[in-house]
Amino acid sequence: MKLYKYIIGLALLVSSSSCDFLDEEAYEFITPDNFYKTEADANAALTAVYNTFNDDKGFRRYIWMGADFPGEAAYANASAPSRVEMDNLTWTPTTDFCKNIWQISYSTIRRANNLLLNIDKITFKSEDTKKQIIGQTKFLRALYYFTLIRFYDHVVVIRETDNLNEETPSNQGTDDAAWTLIEEDLQYAESVLPIKWGDSDAGRATKGAAMAMLTKVYLTQAGWPWNKAGFWEKAASKATEIINNEGAFGYGLEDNFIRTFDVTNEHGKEYIFDVEYQTNINGQDIPALSGMRGYNIKKTDGWSSFISTPEFYKTYEVGDKRLSTTFVTEFTDMNTGKQYVYDPDNVMEPSFPLCHFAKYLDPNDNQSTKAGDYGCNWKIVRYADVLMMQSEAYCEMNRVGDALAGINRVRARAGLDPIPASISQADLRKAIIQERVWEFAAEGHSLFDMKRQHCMAERLGRTVDDKYYSLPLPQDETDKNPNLKQHPLW
Repeated sequence: MKLYKYIIGLALLVSSSSCDFLDEEAYEFITPDNFYKTEADANAALTAVYNTFNDDKGFRRYIWMGADFPGEAAYANASAPSRVEMDNLTWTPTTDFCKNIWQISYSTIRRANNLLLNIDKITFKSEDTKKQIIGQTKFLRALYYFTLIRFYDHVVVIRETDNLNEETPSNQGTDDAAWTLIEEDLQYAESVLPIKWGDSDAGRATKGAAMAMLTKVYLTQAGWPWNKAGFWEKAASKATEIINNEGAFGYGLEDNFIRTFDVTNEHGKEYIFDVEYQTNINGQDIPALSGMRGYNIKKTDGWSSFISTPEFYKTYEVGDKRLSTTFVTEFTDMNTGKQYVYDPDNVMEPSFPLCHFAKYLDPNDNQSTKAGDYGCNWKIVRYADVLMMQSEAYCEMNRVGDALAGINRVRARAGLDPIPASISQADLRKAIIQERVWEFAAEGHSLFDMKRQHCMAERLGRTVDDKYYSLPLPQDETDKNPNLKQHPLW
């Protein structure tokens, strides 16, 4: 069974022993005490952990939007008020992004904790199978704790060995515990997960996915606001370990940028870890959110809710091959046959007035019959990111020569000239963040990239209060739990 065929009927069976402050409801009479009996039960519980990817509160919508809207590439056009708040840097503790990302992350963590707590009740046919289930579970727990700490900075930390029924846990003095848990979980996943799964299990976490996420974890701790000594070195080392073994992992850059987003090539050589979607099973609506309203690019109309701007469009270097994949540059109306070509300086036909992303408007994704049922995956980490993380880490170590290798591979694929070896460290730092903006536009990286380099004011060209590098804790959570302390900047 492919991973995207989630077992929704059993999705919440692991939630009945949990923290009240997370507001998860119990379902019927299935409990950890009477459920965990067979290997199949463990797999069903693991599926329940993966299944949170289907929730709009998480990676299906709010997590990547929450990271993209504050940046320079994304624009919340005629969209929900909370998205406009994220876009304008005016969010507050009552903005639904703050609540939803918090809730879905802890809901996933609870499911993971319950599985880890109860897995020893089961006798497995193979010890390796047990370790691989634990490894995937820990990978997912680490991913969501990492999501929390990148957004909120100071978070509640609950392991499977803690009191899962604690009603008023604290987020004070937990920073080191959070980072330790994330690192330990990913290190364990790296040690037990396979390099690649068979086709029937495509989409599960792998050894390479754990290593890539660990690289990002080290990179984040090295940057602002954590500024931990020695972590640029750790990030560079882990990224280099992946890159030096890219042949064994099957990793590489796609020759053509558009192939990275082709639904027929979702597990190609640039794939490391995605959120898996499949039309008619668990499709998603990113092509509708980013699609064009009033023009018939696809069979189903778009909403023009998550788009870009002419100003950002024009930042790309002349000849950048990513342009026609990142944006709608031209199209033929499916109903009228009329041809359109985008001109960022002209809103009149044959141009069109708004700048739209095109990464998720794959022409091969043509089986959807409704706006919320597209099969294109959401990319959490891909190989270009590993190359760029290596460059950033080496740059911060002032090893400029080593730093150029990754970024110049990415630029070569885009059809751009290499950055010369004579570049200064300061200029290379700016070039790397710019390259990340171009390469990963609309992929949920922007806020975290600007935060790590503390460069939001420079990138956005405006004064920015440091509190807008983070989300405040949700108001309803701090109202009901006196041990949750609001972010000091808020």
